[in-house]
Amino acid sequence: MRQLAPAFVLLLSTLTSPPARAIDHADSASTMAAPTTDITDLFSWMSSDGSKVILAMTVFPSASAGSRFATDALYVFHTVSRTSLTATTGVQTDIYCGFDDSQRISCIVGDPSTSASGDASSPSGITSTNGKLKVFAGLRKDPSFVSIPNLVNFKTAVTSALVGVTADAAGCKALPVSAGKTSAQTALAGTSPSINTYASSSVLSLVMEVDRTLLSRGGPILSVWGATHKKLKTN
Repeated sequence: MRQLAPAFVLLLSTLTSPPARAIDHADSASTMAAPTTDITDLFSWMSSDGSKVILAMTVFPSASAGSRFATDALYVFHTVSRTSLTATTGVQTDIYCGFDDSQRISCIVGDPSTSASGDASSPSGITSTNGKLKVFAGLRKDPSFVSIPNLVNFKTAVTSALVGVTADAAGCKALPVSAGKTSAQTALAGTSPSINTYASSSVLSLVMEVDRTLLSRGGPILSVWGATHKKLKTN
């Protein structure tokens, strides 16, 4: 497989921790030109009873009702479980999902013993025969809350505060807290309430509920990162 986009982000948490999330909406021109494999968000959390790991990946910024998942790519949740935060080795379990021309999905967790296939676009999704995997794939509102104007103002305030500051040997500039913190915080806070740039946007969402025993063979510390990979041609 050829990787279409770099592994999106690494989320490291215990299997009983609060939710972990990462946001990424602005990419290079080449990535944005292929929105079906452009990852915008990655989420991971536990079910209330601790028996399931919930994984969610969103792609296709500003998707519409006519947007489709790529049929020539795989959507992958890569996971590694470890005995402790400092452990240097672990057990990797990857979850692969692909779509056909009719947008039916096929997902495998580690090996074919846990798999699910079908139309996963209804809110109830589809479930594997052993009941250890549940999958939904379809259009949903963008879950991110970001105020782009506030971020632009923040950048302007920090740049202004750094004028005249001498860089260190590595080329980095540093400010005492009193010199730039207030203006930067004010710019980032913006007006109240802040405007959510993505309030009217939708994305394609791939969400799954996985039995924790499938992902914790190496221990209770779980790393999760997402990626999209080009499918291998067989001819």
